[in-house]
This record gives sequence, structure tokens and C-alpha cells, in this order.
Amino acid sequence: MTKTVLRIRDVARKTDLSVATISRVMNNAKNVSPKTRERVLNACKEFDYLPNPAARALATKKSKTIAAIIPTIEHSVFAKFISTLEQYLADGGYSLVLSISHASEELELTAARKLLGMGAEAFILTGAAHSPELFDLFERRNVPYIVTSVWNLGSDYPQIGYNNFLLASEAIRFISEKGHTDIAVLHGPLSENDRTRMRCDGARSMQSDNLRISFFETSLDVAGGKKAIHDALESNQNFTAAMCFSDILALGTYIGLAGKGLSIPDSFSVMGFDNMDWSEAIDPPLTTIDLPARKMSEEIAKQLMRHLELGMPIQSTKVLAQIIERDSVGEISK
Repeated sequence: MTKTVLRIRDVARKTDLSVATISRVMNNAKNVSPKTRERVLNACKEFDYLPNPAARALATKKSKTIAAIIPTIEHSVFAKFISTLEQYLADGGYSLVLSISHASEELELTAARKLLGMGAEAFILTGAAHSPELFDLFERRNVPYIVTSVWNLGSDYPQIGYNNFLLASEAIRFISEKGHTDIAVLHGPLSENDRTRMRCDGARSMQSDNLRISFFETSLDVAGGKKAIHDALESNQNFTAAMCFSDILALGTYIGLAGKGLSIPDSFSVMGFDNMDWSEAIDPPLTTIDLPARKMSEEIAKQLMRHLELGMPIQSTKVLAQIIERDSVGEISK
């Protein structure tokens, strides 16, 4: 038996309210009394009514949909960001649609065109490295967008994120102030991630005659961290600490050091980058950099909704990250 699909006019007739009133409730308009709003929502629940987003978009020229294109969902840092972002947007009556670019500018551009065709009103992009064609597409169509997870003064694009260069240099300074003079930097593929390149540049800026830094590129997973620390230990340098540009690489480093009989931090120090939920639970708890995913998500959602609803300009915003000192970085006596 085919179920009858109710329309907004059916709900209006069953509640003795106008179509305009039902529409205002569905669109979270403020000029509706709490009593009327409750009456409409109860009726929608009773009659199993769902608003037609396509019809609403045609009528209002607004889809209440925001698109995010991210390079992967395999890493928990992205899952954390998307989860909180979706929550903030939903609280404002917006839907989040997600696409994965696999770090490919071509796939990202294709996804953007498809999402525009679906009615996406604004876009959220990860990192600053994107094809000129993508930005040109947004500019020609007057579609707002925000670049996230990076912040550089004087950027041509609106950015809401953190300064990866500065954070990496501060992390190296923190380790060096503990007395370490030979530091191995473990990082993911440079070709796939501009944030990683920025962090490597920040670490490299700290090199001096008294502070030697070497870089080990690897896959961005536990196995990669284990391999990279083995490569560092087998080199001819006397490393005493590893700066890992991802907590997941730090976890692999823990495993790799344990396999070599080296304890943390007595024999070797390790620092991470992300402050994932489990980083405090491992033994010893990981010293890391807390990236403000929740604060960044909140600021992105707030600015996009204000822009779409009130026309307020999107402001580039630096969100603060900080070093979380735990027990994995020890001091070396001078």
C-alpha cells in the first residue's frame, strides 16, 4: 500500500493555520509565538510531515545547506571537526553536506560543482592550497566560503584557523628548552597537506648551531610513526626526542620505541600534535598541541550563518591553540 505524502497545505488544513505560519515554523522564523510553534511541530510529528527541501529552496532561494569538502575521513581529527561543525549548524537550522577530495584538486573542483548544483549556499574548505579554478568558481557565482585549519596574516581568502608555522616552532622551542639538542621531526606526506608543509617550515626555522633538526616523512598512520622512529634511530644522529606532527604518528612512535626497549620519557621524549581524545589515556600521557576543533567549528558556523542571514562580512579569525604538557617529554641535564 502506497503511503500518502503530506504537503504543507495538508498540515495547514489539519491545524487550521495558514500555510505562511507553517512555513515560518519550518524555517525557524522568530515571529512565531511559542504556543503556535509547539502546535505546528506536534502536528508535523503526528502526521509524519517532513518539509520538502527542494520546494523550500525554490520558494525562498535558500537551501539552508552548507557544504564541507575535506581531504579524508580516515583521521580522527577530521571526524572531531565535522562532528562539532554539524552540531553547531544544526542548532541554527542548517544542514551540512560532506564531500571527500582525497587531497585531489581535480576531485575537489568536481565535488564543488556538484554541490553547487545541489543548492549548497556556502563552502568550507580545509587548508589554503586549492586550485585557482575553485576560487574563481565561487567568486563568479558569489558563493561565500571559508578556508579552515590555517591562519596567515594578509591572506586573500577568509581563513578561520591557527598558525601552523608558529605552533610548530613553539613546539620545537618547548622541547629544546627541556635540554634536547637533536630532534627528529616525524610528519606525513608533504605533497598532500599544506598544513604539514607549514609545520615543517616552522620547525626548520628553529635550527641553529646548537639545535639540530632532521625530518622523516612517512604515511600518516600508526605504522608510519613506527617506521619513521625506527629510521631515525638507525640514522647516525643521536636523537633524544621526536616531534610528531600528528598524535597518530606519536602513537606509532610509542610502539616503535617500546619495540627497541626504550622507555618514555626516561630514554626518549615524544611530543604530538592534535590532542586527540586518547592522548591523555596512553602511558605515559602524551604532551601535545591542542588544536581548537570545537572553537574553530563554532566560529565557522556562526560566521557563515550570520553572512547568509544578515549579510555580515566573513572575518578571518585566528583561533588559539596551546601546548598541553603531560609526561612524555623529559628534561636532559646540562
